[in-house]
Amino acid sequence: MLKQFYIDTFSNLKRLFKIGIFTALLSTFEVYCYEGPLFDAMAQLDERPGFEKSITRVRDAGIYKIALFARSRKYLGENEKALLNLHRDNKDLIVLGAPKYFLHENDIGKSFTKRTLKNIDKYKYSFVGEILFTHTDKTHGRQHESGETYLDPSGKGFTDFLVKFSSKNIPVMTHWEFYDWERDWPKFSKLFLDFPNQKFIIPHMGFGSPKQVRSILSTHDNVYMTISKKSRDKGNISDPIKQSKFGSGFLNDKKQLKDEWKKILIEYQNKLLFATDAHKKHRWKKYSKIVKLYRDILNQLPEEVSKKIAYLNAERIYDIKN
Repeated sequence: MLKQFYIDTFSNLKRLFKIGIFTALLSTFEVYCYEGPLFDAMAQLDERPGFEKSITRVRDAGIYKIALFARSRKYLGENEKALLNLHRDNKDLIVLGAPKYFLHENDIGKSFTKRTLKNIDKYKYSFVGEILFTHTDKTHGRQHESGETYLDPSGKGFTDFLVKFSSKNIPVMTHWEFYDWERDWPKFSKLFLDFPNQKFIIPHMGFGSPKQVRSILSTHDNVYMTISKKSRDKGNISDPIKQSKFGSGFLNDKKQLKDEWKKILIEYQNKLLFATDAHKKHRWKKYSKIVKLYRDILNQLPEEVSKKIAYLNAERIYDIKN
């Protein structure tokens, strides 16, 4: 009996010791898990990936809403009707945006302004698809003599567009990559200040650094950013000098969030949006992998932060009422 008493006592003490050690170990780590809804706040589509095939990929990935706009590569309004037809059959899923036009030259033209404003009212668009202001040449894409696509954000055409557009109370996606910060930051900052009631969404966090992201989001209440294409360092830049100006990716070699980016995601949790930026065929093909990757990233954040970035911010910014 006495022997059994000691055995039982020792076993209980051993068990408590293990629990204590385990609890202490847990307390040194932040353990999170996000398994909730996902709202893809930015994706674009043309005929090449296939409209029906692409929307099937979205549903299969478990996305509950997607902000989607047509890609007009050859002329104004190209693929717009096809996307409207897709929306007609998927109203529960698609949040429509005005098409992205690829052939701006130096500034926003009057024909783009007239057509976009008209169709925002006609089709009840919830946002304007991205306008390419700065986009450096990539090794796999079109090459320019200047090494970039560039529209001056202070151009008269874009200013006129915003004067007429801002009353619509919907966001506009401004594609600005931060590789020429000294040239572009003063102009964009002035733009955001000149139109304080207009919401601007910068895709991919501009491929910037934590310092640049903080500079923008701490200064301008009307600016938001998607976190698409930020999981790793940006590659495939044609110009090595511009390549060196890009900020780091979110994840380290062990696929863990870097501390500097985790701080940004938590600090600006009300201004960041999960998005895939599925656009070309190769990216649509790996849609489910992209979604899984970002779910893994969200899993490394506190649940209340993950929920905002995953879907709540997009619902608010696109004025989605469930």
